[in-house]
Amino acid sequence: MKKSFFLLLFFVPFVFSAQMPGGNNAQMAKVMKEIKGRVYGKIVDASTQKPVEYASVVVLWHNKDSLLGGSLTAENGDFSIDNLPPMGGFRIKVTQIGYQTYTSKFYIQLPNKIEVDLGDIALKIDQKLLSEVDVVAEKAQVTMNIDKRVYNVDKDMSVRGGTAVDAMKNVPGVSVDADGNAQLRNQSPSIFVDGRPSNLTLQQIPADQIDRIEVITNPSVKYEAQATGGILNIILKKNLKPGYNGIAMGNVGTNDRYGAMLNLNVKEGKWNFSGMYNFNQAFNDTKGFTDRIQLNDSTNLATAYFNQDNAVRMKNMFNFGKLGVDYNLTNRDMVSFNAMLVAGEFDTEDNQDYNILDADQVERVYGFRQNEQFAKFQNYNGQLLYKKTYPKAGKELSADFNYNYTNSNNGYLFTTNDHPVDSVNSIPVSYQKNEGASNANQVVFQLDFVNPHSETKKFEAGIRSFYKTSVSSNDTYNATVTEENYTRDSIMSNRYVINDMVNAAYVNYNDKTIWNISYQAGLRFEQSYYEGIITDRNESFSYRYPSGSAEDIMKSLFPGIYLSKKTDKGHEWQLNFSRKIKRPNFFQLMPFVMFSDRQNIRIGNPELKPEFRNIAELNYNKVFEKGNYLGSVYMRYEEQPITNVAYPSLTSPNVLVNTFVNGENSVQYGTEHTIKHTFFKNLDAMLNVHGYYIYMKGLVVPTEPEVTAQGPAFDAKATLGYKFPKQLTLQVNGGYRSPQVLLLGNTLDMYYMDISLNKMIGTKWVLNATLSDVFNTKRMGTHYETPYYIQDMSRRREQRFFRFSVTYIFGKMDASIFKKGKQMRNQDNQQGGQDGLDFGK
Repeated sequence: MKKSFFLLLFFVPFVFSAQMPGGNNAQMAKVMKEIKGRVYGKIVDASTQKPVEYASVVVLWHNKDSLLGGSLTAENGDFSIDNLPPMGGFRIKVTQIGYQTYTSKFYIQLPNKIEVDLGDIALKIDQKLLSEVDVVAEKAQVTMNIDKRVYNVDKDMSVRGGTAVDAMKNVPGVSVDADGNAQLRNQSPSIFVDGRPSNLTLQQIPADQIDRIEVITNPSVKYEAQATGGILNIILKKNLKPGYNGIAMGNVGTNDRYGAMLNLNVKEGKWNFSGMYNFNQAFNDTKGFTDRIQLNDSTNLATAYFNQDNAVRMKNMFNFGKLGVDYNLTNRDMVSFNAMLVAGEFDTEDNQDYNILDADQVERVYGFRQNEQFAKFQNYNGQLLYKKTYPKAGKELSADFNYNYTNSNNGYLFTTNDHPVDSVNSIPVSYQKNEGASNANQVVFQLDFVNPHSETKKFEAGIRSFYKTSVSSNDTYNATVTEENYTRDSIMSNRYVINDMVNAAYVNYNDKTIWNISYQAGLRFEQSYYEGIITDRNESFSYRYPSGSAEDIMKSLFPGIYLSKKTDKGHEWQLNFSRKIKRPNFFQLMPFVMFSDRQNIRIGNPELKPEFRNIAELNYNKVFEKGNYLGSVYMRYEEQPITNVAYPSLTSPNVLVNTFVNGENSVQYGTEHTIKHTFFKNLDAMLNVHGYYIYMKGLVVPTEPEVTAQGPAFDAKATLGYKFPKQLTLQVNGGYRSPQVLLLGNTLDMYYMDISLNKMIGTKWVLNATLSDVFNTKRMGTHYETPYYIQDMSRRREQRFFRFSVTYIFGKMDASIFKKGKQMRNQDNQQGGQDGLDFGK
């Protein structure tokens, strides 16, 4: 203030001299640069007189829209805008969601009105805008675009402290199998993260980092044609509010469950920095069984019985870290860099008690087998993204370069004790161990361009190049009596290299017809090459599409057509068609034994061909006052589908050979319905029902005729939420899945219920308690009846557990967090300089 006072004393004669001939204009301009105006005040609610925080306050010239300064209000409603011109007329504009916009004029005038106090500015509630916001919030729970639906899971209390597996089990239309893999309408979908294919599994993604999940049941040509089962696009949280903000969370639960998470975001001007770390650990003790009756294929009479009980203890531990930097080169050009590290380990101990009985059900052999398995992995990912927008709304160019490196080590030790009942000679203990290692390098480049020609017309085009190479080795050793005398098993051991490449290009065009029907028509072309080399056997298998023939070229084209019609009364209809491809992978192709236990071996089939799918959907969406309804009817026709089959080994009929074959065709059609309703102010409910009919045909045994299987199935899912007083919320989730037909068998039904209680303390603290699988019924199983055997199998992925979490939310919306620090340092330096000058103190 001293400096400003003396500048004012010097400035007054400069003003008068400027009005007289010979005035020093240069000296006046220099002083004008030193003096800055300031306006300040407080924003309050007009009805409650409480402060309005984080309102936007900007200053403009009184006669034009040139921006001179701006800020966000503090938590107490205060604002202050500095560095304004020292004289002139100005306008102040205040905006905040839910309030009417406030504008007013003010003046800054030398020498005695350089700072202006506007006092308390009262904002009035905008009732119309608030009602519109309420409608949008209802739509956000289940919304439909022309090619996808969005389910918001950010407020799902039951998933806090869990993984994406926990989030998926509550998404309508999505189910989770015994291995933690998601299924969408009884198909295996592709997992995307932030719009790009991901190598991460659902167990490796923390649920607390998920903002929403986009469910794309019939992806457009913009997405890779390999997405035959649809796409689950996981959008991670990203906060772009100015200032700093973050979340810290810790959780603890039964079965040695522990977790912690820290998420921090800082935004200043053109820069945005984000960082996150998550740790998650859990143990699961589960039980299962396998009961098999061996049959004589000619008489259909039992020849032997095999019974096995499993007691499994599994440990999962994950570390997830992510760093991100966004920089706005200009208002329309942004560069982003993201780095991600995921590391974890799985340790499993499977104790198996079994016995073998003869045709008269007399026990002949009993035994015990201990399977100890371990796996460790590290996944490193780097992404460089450039995004450019244009003055024309919606026009956009984006380029994305992605590099991923994965490294893993795994192995097992199987210890088997067989005890013949009638033999005096015991069978020596046998051992089998495996040591495996693999690494993979993956590079993806993608370029997308969107150009809207009008409000209804839009052109899209893009290219994508994918290349992945991986090297793996598996060494299996057998021993008896002692673990020191191992010999290498040449059949079970292998070393292989995989080269996988897919290049693609697509075009899309959007418009409206004369009947006000929106349409999107597109075509995608994909060129693919796949090669697997068994390096220690000098064997290789590969395929290339197209290979040059006209038929292959046609099989490399994938069209998509999407139609949409909206009416004035909140009705929306959609009809879409697309063609996809599912290419066989290395493990389905390679003809070597990849996994073996006492009664099962798995082997690939080098004669497999790609599977083609033709998909059609009809969707209907209706938004009403207290909720919305979404209904779908769909059909899939699969050409030469890739199917899992099992048949008795020709050399050992008691051992099942599990492999893959191309079926003749398969048809599945079904209907899905989701309704969300608010019964009264504090009670919300959601119900999802999916019914479908399956028809499949294919070979089970290479030497036998084809078999068919068909039948209906359904699954249902429900969520109930009730808000008690004092920010206490109860949520109940439940699901049921009916038996489903398989070739020569069916799955068993499965049902579960979860319950969660959530308490918000103020605006900073959140307490959550969740009991998963309340009745301990979440069990998966299968039943097979073939000419050779009858088998029942059951197992679980995890046991019932209780988890308690505490979340702390912190931050401050400040558009100049770094600038203030710099200003404070400058003020300290200036104060130090002033203290060195004595103006007559």
